[in-house]
Amino acid sequence: MRKRSITSKILLLFVAFTVIIIGTFWILQSQFLDRYYVYSKIQQVKGYGMKIHGQIMKGNINEETNDYVESVVEKINGRILVIDPNDRVIYGAGRTHHMNRANRIPEAFLRQAREGKVQHYLVSGQSKHMESMDLLTVLVPIEGQIYFFQTPLHSIEEAVTISQRFTIYLLFIAFFIALVLSWFFSKTITNPLLHLNEVAHQMGKLNFDVKCEEDRKDEIGDLGRTLNFLTEKLKDTIGALRGELQKEKRIDKMRKQFIARVSHELQTPISLIRGYTEALQDGVAADKNEEKEYFSIIEGETIKMSSLIKDLLDLGQLESGSFKINMESFNIVSMVYQNLSKFELFKKEKNLEFRVTEETDWEDVIGDEYRIEQVITNLLQNAVNHCNPGGLVDITIQEEGDKIKINIYNDGEKINEEDKDGIWESFYKTKEDKKGTGLGLAIVKNVLQLHKSEYGTANQEAGVTFFFTLDKSFS
Repeated sequence: MRKRSITSKILLLFVAFTVIIIGTFWILQSQFLDRYYVYSKIQQVKGYGMKIHGQIMKGNINEETNDYVESVVEKINGRILVIDPNDRVIYGAGRTHHMNRANRIPEAFLRQAREGKVQHYLVSGQSKHMESMDLLTVLVPIEGQIYFFQTPLHSIEEAVTISQRFTIYLLFIAFFIALVLSWFFSKTITNPLLHLNEVAHQMGKLNFDVKCEEDRKDEIGDLGRTLNFLTEKLKDTIGALRGELQKEKRIDKMRKQFIARVSHELQTPISLIRGYTEALQDGVAADKNEEKEYFSIIEGETIKMSSLIKDLLDLGQLESGSFKINMESFNIVSMVYQNLSKFELFKKEKNLEFRVTEETDWEDVIGDEYRIEQVITNLLQNAVNHCNPGGLVDITIQEEGDKIKINIYNDGEKINEEDKDGIWESFYKTKEDKKGTGLGLAIVKNVLQLHKSEYGTANQEAGVTFFFTLDKSFS
């Protein structure tokens, strides 16, 4: 189906509108103008008749009456007769041709006039230049007398003819004006619409950098602003969807890596436990001390597997959305010292220095004591694992308004910018991270989000700081 442009449609509408208006005017003029003229003449002479009758009823016809009647005769360019009830002409003015009775008036019209109805009819006549013309005759009955008016109609017929001819010329002029105006208006409307169409077309190609630049104060301007708003919203939404898709791909990749990593880490202790169990069953141990050492290795590997499984269960519970925290008040400083004591063995192995800096006298915070202890343990484990041998692990407790902030610093390698967001995700491990399963910081994140705490990490000159906040009291 062939598409018709808005320009051609507006052109056709303008032309059709012009033709309809001019055509309607021409029809009304040709059909009703002469009738309206006759009606106006009848109303006019009725008024003249009432005034002449008033003059006559005052008394004898005097000079004032004659002057008025003569002025009326001059205005209508015809003649006036006053006919009494006996059909005698008692007064006349204009071209009366010595008419002294009403016998020249058609009987039917005269009878209707006697019944009190205004009558009018046309008769053919000639001007003094021997030109034929129609004469409008009006009979106005007033209180038994009939006022006879006769006026030529050649002037209105000529005016109608001239007007009709002028209307034809006007049609051509209006047609040309309609073409010019339609072109101008169509360009005013179609140009911004074409621009909006191009913007929409670019949106369909997912190009959201193209904007509608039309600064109009009408509906097209509103449409442009709406389209720009839609472009921004789609750009943001698609950008967010792409980000979520990339995140899902990254998480899916981490899950696969995690499964392989967990499988490997479980395979090692299972193989050790199986090997030492078979050795014990076969009596390979030379003496009681060696047998005790085998049991010790089996116990250590069992503890390692239990810890891994516990972390998996904790993470699953936290991420399920069904876990509820038990908010209570507890001493955060005591908790930090208690957790540090768990890492004395690691401190000796790596020759580390532990330091606690208290920058506030406020020690109580609000939270789930068990889960916050889990957070501190995981962050200390992370700090010890990544601290350089002989390095420093520093815990700073400070006050920030209605919150307590805990900073855990360790000397060591800085975190790469591309890893700063990923380290908080489940199953994530940096390329340099050779220890753990990548679950510790994910557990930390989930616990702190349940507490609506602020948390994060920042690179320092010689190491890395992890931090989080807790409320000082119930809000």
